[in-house]
Amino acid sequence: MNVGSDVLVTVYCVTYNHRKYIRRCLDSLVSQNADFRYEIFVHDDASTDGTTDIVREYAEKYPGLVIPFLETENQFSKGVSFVRSRMLPATTGKYIVEIEGDDYWCDPDKLRLQVEALEAHPECSACVHATDTVDVNGEPTPVHFPDVAIDHPVIGTDEFMRCVLNEKHWLFHLSSIMIPADDYREYKTMAAEGFPRRFYIVGDLPMFLYFSMKGGIYFIDRVMSVYTIESGGFMSRVKSDPTFAMRVHQGYIDGLEAFDAYSGYRYHEGVTAALLERRFEVDRISHRFDRIVKAPEYRPLIRKRGAVKTAEYYAMGGLMLLFGKKKKEGDDHG
Repeated sequence: MNVGSDVLVTVYCVTYNHRKYIRRCLDSLVSQNADFRYEIFVHDDASTDGTTDIVREYAEKYPGLVIPFLETENQFSKGVSFVRSRMLPATTGKYIVEIEGDDYWCDPDKLRLQVEALEAHPECSACVHATDTVDVNGEPTPVHFPDVAIDHPVIGTDEFMRCVLNEKHWLFHLSSIMIPADDYREYKTMAAEGFPRRFYIVGDLPMFLYFSMKGGIYFIDRVMSVYTIESGGFMSRVKSDPTFAMRVHQGYIDGLEAFDAYSGYRYHEGVTAALLERRFEVDRISHRFDRIVKAPEYRPLIRKRGAVKTAEYYAMGGLMLLFGKKKKEGDDHG
């Protein structure tokens, strides 16, 4: 926190080609019922759809509250960490929150409640809350964060790791987390060369893993943000682009292996379970159904996909094994 600053919270809003959603997002950010000063950094990564003009409009309408960081060239495609290089040095708040431009907050008391929680529980490394989801048309979907009931406010490290790594729950969304700024700086410094760097693109999982290890995470059981599913972002591309999906899943494998070493193998059982899921996805996307049906450790994962997919995998895997065996026999006699 900068000496002499009276800003308590710095908001990082990251946007790229979010013209359809950015007004909804920014309206939710500027309308907080906070009895303290906060600032909103809006980073537009050289959008080509008019998002930049809307960001400028809000910066002019809310001077001193909305601070634009406008790129003329896309930084993400260059592998530049604009958060670490541009936004962090300008940050004056004691706490940092993040949101992407196609998501939004749905509770005007979000910042106040999270600040109160962290001030009352300085032993906690972060504060999170529940998140709902909508589709690209703004219609609610059944997806909810956390996807498992939590009936207590402080989630310890072992519980978090068990839920995320062993049981495959996705507990919290990026739009829900508030972190002390000094700890966030420490994370970004470590992430530049540490285990988070091994993950491909994925930023929120390694961040949650890291802050869970620093201490308990305080959970507010109240929906205060909304995540837009299938808006052309990361998850949409994972589903539609097999090459990209392969890089992401391999990145998960590399990142989880690095985290396993970083954590001193304390959560090795959970990491091993998480790695199995990712290796299954790599084999599935690359159509290595022969490997899938031969590996006994994959059987529970196959069954989870339902009867139709199970039959499909075994049929395709059986054919691959059969023709692979015939080809080998032919080569042996050739």
